[in-house]
Amino acid sequence: MNKYSFNSILLLFSTIFMSINAYSQTNLWEEYYIDNQLKIEYKNIVCEFSSTASQEMIVFKFSNLTNSNITLDYETTLWHNETKVNTEQNQEEFRKTIRLEANEIIEINCQKDLKEFAIFSGFIHNETLEKFISLTKFELININIKNE
Repeated sequence: MNKYSFNSILLLFSTIFMSINAYSQTNLWEEYYIDNQLKIEYKNIVCEFSSTASQEMIVFKFSNLTNSNITLDYETTLWHNETKVNTEQNQEEFRKTIRLEANEIIEINCQKDLKEFAIFSGFIHNETLEKFISLTKFELININIKNE
C-alpha cells in the first residue's frame, strides 16, 4: 500500500468518525423523569476541555410543564466503575436546586452558566480519540418540586 492510499483511507475513516461524532452531538434527548409539572431529559455530549483532551458529559433539559414558577430540588447518585460514589463527603456537589419560570425550558450544555448541572462521565483524548470513561451509572433521586 502506498502512502497516498494510506492517507486516503485515513481521511475516509476520519470523515466517517467525525460524521458519527457529529451525529452523537445532536442525538435525541432521552426522557428521564416526567409528571404533570416537570419533564427531565438527558443526553451525552462532548465538550472541549483542553488541547489534549475533551470531556464527555451527561447534560439535562428541564421543562416546566405548568403555568406557574417552580423550584426543583434533587440529589445525584453516581457509580464509577460499578462503585457507588460517597456523596455524603461533599453534599453540596450532589444536591441541586434549579428554578424554572412558567413553561420555561432550560437546556444544559458545555457553554451554559448552569453547567454545574451536567455530570462528568469521562475524558476523550483529542488525537487518538481514545475514551477514558469511568461513569457507569447515574440516578437523580429525591426529586422534589415546589410551586411558587
